[in-house]
Amino acid sequence: MTAATHFRQEALSLTSVSSYILTLGLGSQELQISIIDPARNRCLWLDEYALMEVNTEEEYLTAIQRLLSEHELTQKTFWKAVRVIISNQSFTLVPTSLFRKEYAARALSLARGLVTSHESVQHTVHPAWEAVTVFSLPVSWTEWLLEVYPFETIQIVHQVDILLQLSTKITEEGLLLYVEKQAATLIYLQNGRLHYCNRFVYRASADLIYYILFVLHELKVNTEVVQAWAFGEITEASDVYQGLLPYLAQLTLGLPESVAIPELSADQVPSHRMVTLIS
Repeated sequence: MTAATHFRQEALSLTSVSSYILTLGLGSQELQISIIDPARNRCLWLDEYALMEVNTEEEYLTAIQRLLSEHELTQKTFWKAVRVIISNQSFTLVPTSLFRKEYAARALSLARGLVTSHESVQHTVHPAWEAVTVFSLPVSWTEWLLEVYPFETIQIVHQVDILLQLSTKITEEGLLLYVEKQAATLIYLQNGRLHYCNRFVYRASADLIYYILFVLHELKVNTEVVQAWAFGEITEASDVYQGLLPYLAQLTLGLPESVAIPELSADQVPSHRMVTLIS
């Protein structure tokens, strides 16, 4: 299978992967791969595959196993670290003061329904926001990762974790909208605190615009003055961006200047589109 997006820096040396971080982005119908040089804050490799024929978690695992078995990066071991980013709706945020590791599965069950024995429940602590992300992924996925990378430190995080970490770099009140092909995450920061965070699944652009405007109305956000940043699968010409412009006077495309992420080459996709993969 050919990658829908492929980027490789000439400076990349696959003989010294112990200095690099390998990132795998696991979604419902896509697989993303990146290599980051943390010492230089550079993205050295980026692949994105569309897996449109998979409908279940088992089919997805089979598809990526087949794809990665033929990928040259899979043969490399002893990475500095392997980071796995999970993109799904199976997550919730819990205040740090209320979080107990032994009750993580129960907290997730309250948010999205019963957690089964086939799910691996993970959590990420966000001290800056006094919150903990609790999320899950199939046990079969975690078992496979341990088989493929038995010698590496594997860090499993949710996509929302990456966005929350990026948000710590922002000091002013503002909205962050991360758009994907079928989902979007909205984060609202107020008075130096995390005021709102949620991820919406949508089918049409009009639905997403409605969700966002409804949330802003309920939060009583002053849309005339609040700074808003839209990034991810969005352009200035897209329906979502154009639909929000009349309501968000300070809407801009991309990330705040205070949020630094590795740059891609000028002839490749904008860095803000792959922010969770390359941060």
